[in-house]
Amino acid sequence: MSELIIGTSAYDHADPQLMRSAGIQWVRVGFPYPFHAPGDTTPSPEYLKARQSAHNWAAQGFRLIGSTPGLGLGTFQPDVSGKMVMSFKNGFPAWYGAPGSEDFYRNYASMCAFLAQDVGDIVPLWQVANEIDWPQFAGPFNLRQASELVLRTAIAMKEVNPALMVSTNCAGTPTSYYFLGRLFDDPRVKLDYCGIDQYYGTWQPGGPENWYERIAELYTITGGVKVLVNEWGFSSAGEVMTPDDRKSGMANCELKKWTFSWGAGHNWEAQAEYLRRAFEAFAAHRDKLLGICYYRWEDQETCWQCGAPDCPVETAWGLVDVSGKNPKPSYEAFREGVKRLTAEF
Repeated sequence: MSELIIGTSAYDHADPQLMRSAGIQWVRVGFPYPFHAPGDTTPSPEYLKARQSAHNWAAQGFRLIGSTPGLGLGTFQPDVSGKMVMSFKNGFPAWYGAPGSEDFYRNYASMCAFLAQDVGDIVPLWQVANEIDWPQFAGPFNLRQASELVLRTAIAMKEVNPALMVSTNCAGTPTSYYFLGRLFDDPRVKLDYCGIDQYYGTWQPGGPENWYERIAELYTITGGVKVLVNEWGFSSAGEVMTPDDRKSGMANCELKKWTFSWGAGHNWEAQAEYLRRAFEAFAAHRDKLLGICYYRWEDQETCWQCGAPDCPVETAWGLVDVSGKNPKPSYEAFREGVKRLTAEF
């Protein structure tokens, strides 16, 4: 694929013209498990809704990055003492089998082969699950099991449609190196890109300048596999933890604060400057990039991790405000960055 992917995650009601004006041509679409019970031949209503959403995006001229069903999700919930703790809820059907078992690998891969058959004509690029090298999204799966699941899924999908591009997105933690080592040194299948999620200055220390080193590193250790930045961004709201906050061990959602910051802090103008600097790093390594997928298009009304409307953790990442209609300063920074990044493509 010679085209540089410029994508985002967005709600179905997002303004397509505003998105195209920003240079966005790809949208990431998540698919739920299509069948509720073994032997089902009629897809579930949830799956049919997601499939229609994908067709709607395609009909508007967007290309699609498909995300196969997640393994579950860890969210912060109060325990008996009121302290916010991570609680993981499995997302997969119980009849798939025990995590890491042959039954599970077979059932999950078969389900993804169905996706390749059913929507592969409009979804040319796939991300297997989401950050399954990270406990919040992997749950009961260890790193060996998670990497095996990605590999078997890629094999199954490519058997249906060899033209599909299939890989996954790493969370970018130190354990990702083990994950990447297994994924890109397996003779059974060649994954099509090295996917990475990073939020330097928000979830991780550092800032946009970290992308210079990270892209070059990933390209090198995978033997020249192009990098897809599946998720990146900078939150435009939220205070930063004090030293006492950090010592408390309380979660971000509980404090409603960030562990890290960058520049002038988490505000609209700093978010715009962050994007300008990030695009400079992307441009310096665009020969190594398959593309970038910004998280996310619009601000959100509530935090999906804790449910609070005043929690910055999942509410202020957007290029446009919560209405979806009003661009923030980061919108223009993104639009100009895309123009420079794609000038020679």
